[in-house]
Amino acid sequence: MSCLDAINIEQCVLGSLMVDEMLAFKIDDLHEDMFTVDFNKYILKIMKSLYKENKSFDIQTIKTKLDERELDVQVSYLSNLSAMGQTYAIDTHIDILKDKWIRRNVIKSCTNFFQDIGQGEDINKSVHNFENNLSKILNDEDDYGDSMTSICENLLSFLERDDATGFRFGIDLLDDVIGGLFNGELTTIAARSGVGKTALALQIMLNALNQKKKVLFISREMSNLQIFMRNITKKTGIDTKKMKYKDLNEEDWKKIISAMEMFNKSNLIYINDKISTISGIKRRIRQLKPDLVIVDYVQLLSVESNMQNREREVASLSRELKNITLDFEIPVIQLSQLNDEMKDLRPWGERPMRDSKAIFHDSNNVIYIHEPVGCDLEEAIEKIGSDRDSVYAAKEKGIKLVDLIIAKCRDGETKFRHYCYNGPRLHFQNIKY
Repeated sequence: MSCLDAINIEQCVLGSLMVDEMLAFKIDDLHEDMFTVDFNKYILKIMKSLYKENKSFDIQTIKTKLDERELDVQVSYLSNLSAMGQTYAIDTHIDILKDKWIRRNVIKSCTNFFQDIGQGEDINKSVHNFENNLSKILNDEDDYGDSMTSICENLLSFLERDDATGFRFGIDLLDDVIGGLFNGELTTIAARSGVGKTALALQIMLNALNQKKKVLFISREMSNLQIFMRNITKKTGIDTKKMKYKDLNEEDWKKIISAMEMFNKSNLIYINDKISTISGIKRRIRQLKPDLVIVDYVQLLSVESNMQNREREVASLSRELKNITLDFEIPVIQLSQLNDEMKDLRPWGERPMRDSKAIFHDSNNVIYIHEPVGCDLEEAIEKIGSDRDSVYAAKEKGIKLVDLIIAKCRDGETKFRHYCYNGPRLHFQNIKY
């Protein structure tokens, strides 16, 4: 399409609005940046103000408004626009204007991206800005899929397709209350340091592996080797310390080799200890197309723009992880630290979340891990039908009584249950009571 043709389309759209008052609502589909001719931009701006005032788009009214703003547009130009109106083709013409506007902006974003790279700007930051710009541009398209027809079609497709269902956590309480891991959902596992949040995340990861799901594990607290050794521990029962100190007998070696062969054969788990930013996570997701992403943990991620406020920075990270669940249509599990405000009390609600309560609000599901003490511990011992001496003896061996707490579930109830956490095996075991 030549430049003249593009200008003619701008004129035809404005002329159609002037000719047929019934098309006035189409003004909401237009904005000034879609137009390339200054006169046309001025006229569209006037039309928008008239539409808000519920006034017609006749030539005289538009001319009066232009004069009030000292914009030198002749009546002959307005008359020519009116003559060019093609009301039957207005939707097609608007679509062409939108398409050309998107293309101009995509080209501009690409140019800026390459200029930033050429000038030595940080690559991750440049990619992050580029992705955000593209997202803003493409989200201006009006095919939102928000009509009842689209939503009903999507729901029917979800209900009829076996591959559209979620998959299990592999932890009874979580599967019973939350229902599993579903696309578009952000689940937060939070605990104070050393209570077992990484162990729970790894247990969920291995359960996902058993369901043939691909998992991307982003580790900012431990190296990929340390995380993998923990996976070996969970599969074999060999204490991680034995591997660190290389205190292994022949039977240990056989178990380790067997577990490594299993992980290699499936090739469904990816452990990355280099990625620290949201843009890096997005790039790796595009490469791997995982079924689940786990981030350990959110407060250790790096922000890509300094907000000079820790609460806002952590809130932005949590919001971006939530956006990833929607943009890539996958479940994400983020791990989070708890603050010391609640001391030894059982955590509930948003208060215990460290740095930002937005972590709680952004999440579809929030799971707290808590080690009960005092009256809570006595109550738990009685409830599981055990005795204090047995529980304390087990704790000396690293086997603790803990609470798994579902503090938030958008599709269900809040609930907690006592579990046994076997520290040496890094494993949460259901207690029947």
